[in-house]
Amino acid sequence: MILIRKLLFIITIPVIVFFIQELFAIADDNWQLDGSIELSDAEEIELGKSVNEYIRHQFYLRNDPELSKELNDITQRLTAVSDRKTLPFTCDIIQSYSINAFSAPGGHIYITEGLLKFAETEDEIAGIIGHEVAHASLRHVSKLYREFIEIISQREKGTDSVATLLLFNCHLEEFEQEADTTGVLYSHKAGFNPNGLPDFLERHLNLLIRNGVFGFLRFGSYTTISSRINHMREYISSLTIKE
Repeated sequence: MILIRKLLFIITIPVIVFFIQELFAIADDNWQLDGSIELSDAEEIELGKSVNEYIRHQFYLRNDPELSKELNDITQRLTAVSDRKTLPFTCDIIQSYSINAFSAPGGHIYITEGLLKFAETEDEIAGIIGHEVAHASLRHVSKLYREFIEIISQREKGTDSVATLLLFNCHLEEFEQEADTTGVLYSHKAGFNPNGLPDFLERHLNLLIRNGVFGFLRFGSYTTISSRINHMREYISSLTIKE
């Protein structure tokens, strides 16, 4: 998994394609999403089961009851202060040296061993999990589905979909910023240090710079992550002032 621009996003691209296919599979002639309709909890949980099965076929999951309990205890603390407590949130560990985390529909969260080794504090882990819980609370799966439907619609009409794809990418960036600030808020409410997530991102950004990941063509990726960090720092300052 490449971890540059979309460091902590809702789901990896192959899985996006998979769950969009699953959405069409569970839909009938009378089922659709429009501007006001979202996936119900039941529909998202059912979709999440299929995506989770796909993930388990694509990756090796680490069987570590003690560590899993610690991660899921953190997850439950964050879920308890979230805006969507009805999903059965779980956190699994993927056996990978990459530093990554992502989520799937229905409350499934996945964190790599590489990320756990790189993280220095429980607050950093909480910030990462809070980010993924926020994606679910903000119903980004449903919004992402609508974006795909729009792209498909434009193609069926024979319309150049480049503009639609650019808009889709912009919305992905918006999702990240929403999940950043909402996840930081959840961490704060749950009793963790809200600086955990920006601290983690800043250290990882420095690692990428030292490893020469950002060349001229990828400078936009560097500025995107820097902007996310700065935005979170400002938001955290506002939380402190309110207290």
